[in-house]
Amino acid sequence: MNSEPMQPEKRPTDESLLDFHLDRLEGEERSWIEAELRRDRELQQRSSRLGRILQPLDHWRPAPGPAHLPDKVLSHVREMTQPQRRGWRFHPGGGGRPSWRMRDLIGVAACLALLAALAVPGFAGVRDRAQRTMCADNLRSVFVGASSYQQAFAQSLPYAGGLTRASWLPGADAALPYASNSRHPFLLIKLKYGPKPKDFLCPGRCGGEATTVDQLETGDDFATARNVSYDSLNLSGLAPNVRPPAALAYMSDANPLFVGARFNDGVDPVKTNSPAHRGRGQTVLRLDGNVQFTRTPVYAHGDNLWTIGDVRRYSGTESATRPDDAFLVPGYPASQQGR
Repeated sequence: MNSEPMQPEKRPTDESLLDFHLDRLEGEERSWIEAELRRDRELQQRSSRLGRILQPLDHWRPAPGPAHLPDKVLSHVREMTQPQRRGWRFHPGGGGRPSWRMRDLIGVAACLALLAALAVPGFAGVRDRAQRTMCADNLRSVFVGASSYQQAFAQSLPYAGGLTRASWLPGADAALPYASNSRHPFLLIKLKYGPKPKDFLCPGRCGGEATTVDQLETGDDFATARNVSYDSLNLSGLAPNVRPPAALAYMSDANPLFVGARFNDGVDPVKTNSPAHRGRGQTVLRLDGNVQFTRTPVYAHGDNLWTIGDVRRYSGTESATRPDDAFLVPGYPASQQGR
């Protein structure tokens, strides 16, 4: 009898791809499929087709059930099955043949209500996993474009230039010029390096609106904040366009410290996830191509996505001082800032 451990298949099956899309895989098995997706273009196409099949789940919004529904149903069942009601029978058509007792009908209704109360949250969970899968696919498309850009520009990250002594946070200091951080990843769609406008919209956030062809031809940034759901690596500083270490986070769901174009000092950056995906985590793209849904902003080697080192307050002029310190910030198009 062969006692050797089973080796993973050389190629992911349709079943393992489905488990990957539904977020059922963990650890080494998930990392293996992610590596295969980066390597195998045909597998990427199969994964994309499967993602499109699951896409309708993204548009399904379950109506919240009444508060304490199971308790109310069971209370009603107890009321209807009191001794004074036990003799009731339901006779369809008025005939005298034995039929369902009223309490039997109420019991069936209670079971159906309880099943519905259990099934709706379960289906919502499937929808959430599908959204996270689509979000990861979006960021993989961004990575492909960024890699192509780097090959064309001597390993430079997409960089649209900077201003001397500028602020990346609008309204923080009226005396400083404003330089939107979203101008940099915008180059990937403007110069046609791969990602599509829709790839910059997280399916876990409402109100997104893809950049139009006219905006691509005439603009140097996204037209509105609705065009980009993701925050990207802050490229202010002395040498922002030099490729940082490969494990560094490049893009993720929105940083909760800066939602609404202002610094929110009431947020704990160590414990708070992005508002996308119902605050349960964020999808993170690293410069080595790894895309992962993390349930805490502290990723990789103890680095925090939302902050520079131990800095806890921001005015819009801060930049990372170490090449291995990710600091993901939003970009608010200058056209919206009255500048």
